[in-house]
Amino acid sequence: MAAVFQDGYALQYASNELRNDRGIVLTAVSQDGYALEHASNELQNDREVVLTAVSQNEYALQYASNELRNDRGIVLTAVSQNGYALEHASNELRNNREVVLAAVSQNGYALEHASNELRNNREVVLTAVSQDGYALGHASNEMRNNREMILAAVSQNGWALKHASNELRNDREIVLAAVSQNGYALKYASNELRNNREIVLAAVSQDGYALGHIPNELQNDREIVLTAVSQNGWALKYASNELRNNREIVLAAVSQDGYVLQHASNELQNDREIVLAAVSQDGWALKHASNELRNDREIVLAAVFQNGHALKYASNELQNDKEVALTTVSQNYEVLDHISSIFWDDVDFVLKAARVHNTTNITNYIQNFKVFNKPEFIMEAIYLPNITVQKIVKCRVIPRHLSPAILNLLFTLI
Repeated sequence: MAAVFQDGYALQYASNELRNDRGIVLTAVSQDGYALEHASNELQNDREVVLTAVSQNEYALQYASNELRNDRGIVLTAVSQNGYALEHASNELRNNREVVLAAVSQNGYALEHASNELRNNREVVLTAVSQDGYALGHASNEMRNNREMILAAVSQNGWALKHASNELRNDREIVLAAVSQNGYALKYASNELRNNREIVLAAVSQDGYALGHIPNELQNDREIVLTAVSQNGWALKYASNELRNNREIVLAAVSQDGYVLQHASNELQNDREIVLAAVSQDGWALKHASNELRNDREIVLAAVFQNGHALKYASNELQNDKEVALTTVSQNYEVLDHISSIFWDDVDFVLKAARVHNTTNITNYIQNFKVFNKPEFIMEAIYLPNITVQKIVKCRVIPRHLSPAILNLLFTLI
């Protein structure tokens, strides 16, 4: 008895006798409605017990007796909390207008479990799609061809256009409402309306990626493409070759998402202003810059400042540039693993890198650098707040080949 006070579902471990004890079961389902699953058949048919269970958890309805799943009051209690509990109501109540209306008012998608008759009921379907437009997918064919119904559905969720009749997918007002709510719904518009400039502009203004669902002719329309890439830079992927070579459009795209530089023309991947804008937004975009610009110091500095890992795409010459390398490790000390080995014995470089990051973890990256065998490095390192002698020793980063004289000095200072 004490267990079900703490966890009603503990009823599953009770004896058959206790599962048939009304007081114990009432306590259990008050704490966890799902405990009804483990009540005796007799108590699964007890109205008070079941009403208590579904009041605590509407899905407990599935464990009620067939008789009580046909109890209007109990089912109304369940679907008022979560309309989708209609799934566990009796067939008779799935055809009850009041019960189904309560269910779809709470969760439009509960229409899925309504009777075929009520899926064709104007009031029920309108209530459902107003709550969740996508519930239109469970309406009757007649309702999916009802203009008022479709307009309500797509205004709530543009994707509902997918379930409209072919005739209404060609209705200008309906499609405009759909793409204004979700631009990508343009995918389900008729071919005629996907070629309508006003509708396409509304769609790409809401979701630039809708550019992928329009005719080639409009993918070459400057205003449409500029609107699309300003909303979502990745829409550049669907622009015509001519517009991927348009400076204004590509600049707008990479300013929104630098990595879309990969979809720019070769000519613009070699445009200094565009590449600089791209790598400033996303350092990884350096991967798609021309070889010439991967060797541009300002561009590479901007890229590694935004994302240290972009260093891997810089020219060999700039990977060996000390300022570039320092900017890189300042942005992300984990990149120390990948910097040029020419810096491994550069005392000044390693000390500057260590000073930037106030964390002992940096010792994991520099412990194998040649500077650890240099007295001038050790003597400077022990005064850094993040690489004290004690931490060096505790992290076991003193190399085995360190001279005995240096080791003695270190342990003297501890």
